[in-house]
Amino acid sequence: MRLPSDGAGWLNGERVPLDQLKIPVTDPAFHVGLGVFETIALRGGRLIDLEQHLDRLTSGAERLRIELPTRDRMRDVVARAANEERASHAWVKILATRGANWLVMTGQADPAEEGRAQTAVVLPWRRNPDDPLHGVKSISYAQNELGLEEARRRGADEGLWLNTRGHLTEACTANLFVVHRRRVFTAAPREGLLPGVTRDIALRAVREIGLPIHEGRLRLKRLFAADEAFLTSSLCGVRGLLAVDGRPIGRGVPGPVTREVSHRVAIMRGLRTEPVGEQE
Repeated sequence: MRLPSDGAGWLNGERVPLDQLKIPVTDPAFHVGLGVFETIALRGGRLIDLEQHLDRLTSGAERLRIELPTRDRMRDVVARAANEERASHAWVKILATRGANWLVMTGQADPAEEGRAQTAVVLPWRRNPDDPLHGVKSISYAQNELGLEEARRRGADEGLWLNTRGHLTEACTANLFVVHRRRVFTAAPREGLLPGVTRDIALRAVREIGLPIHEGRLRLKRLFAADEAFLTSSLCGVRGLLAVDGRPIGRGVPGPVTREVSHRVAIMRGLRTEPVGEQE
């Protein structure tokens, strides 16, 4: 995700130059990270899955006792921001703080990242399912950035988190799915992950295909025995997971279930219009 260096944003519903899009130092978001955010894909000027993102923003704000503007007000400002973004692959971010400030900004996305297959490493740190922030898309995002830095230091694209029980949860910027013997496995939200908007759509796509889904504990040995695995995120869609800790997953290429889920998810999100063919 490319951060913008110029242009305009919206502060509390008012359009301002980007260098004035600031949170006061008196805001609890500045001091202790009490804020929530959503990043919405923008493709050819069209907002993708806007209502689902606003639902999750609202849920997170309620848990952190953050007062939001009305949904109509947020929709209006997000739409105005989207209309000003000229890049065909872009994003809109909305951020709200405990100090009653809310910001909207846009930026360009790299089209080459959408659907690009990934490699990963298992991170040395653990997610805590009992963390009060689990399931909230909080601006307290440093652990994910540190996870990505660790993964890239080790030559991979993504980092995978185990929880304190030793079970897989998610990647730093995506949810994880494992395919083994024509069954699909993914960690349940109670395991300490953030349930993604695209994750929910992928679950629907798997059900359409007719494959059984196990949503619960996801063990590392299941991943290493998998026929294929994939990651899901709002900005990059469905991406095959080729290897973990240098060990190939399945044949080390995106498998047929990954390709079929990717195709169906793109259609469900309005990014493709052609009918779904037979699974390869």
